[in-house]
Amino acid sequence: MSYPLVERVPNRLFGDMLRMMLSERIYFDLTLEEGRTLSRNFTALAYDWRRADVIYLSPVGGDVEFSAAVGPDGVLVETVEGRHLLSWDDVSELAERLAVA
Repeated sequence: MSYPLVERVPNRLFGDMLRMMLSERIYFDLTLEEGRTLSRNFTALAYDWRRADVIYLSPVGGDVEFSAAVGPDGVLVETVEGRHLLSWDDVSELAERLAVA
């Protein structure tokens, strides 16, 4: 499997959700609207990374918040496994996948 990736997962309370996977063990469960919101943020940052210093999202359906620092090399995500760098190619790919999933 190639990461990052996005897949739909069922949730008994929220219906279909999006699972944004950065690795086999690092993932974030997002509502469809949260996925679209993060997609718009990623798209804006990929176009001009100076638009924000930090991205933060507290997903309603997951136990893990999404917090990341934005810099010239990409988005540095804070995870329970430590920091995980998403290159700008990764950010653009996730933006596309979150928008259409």
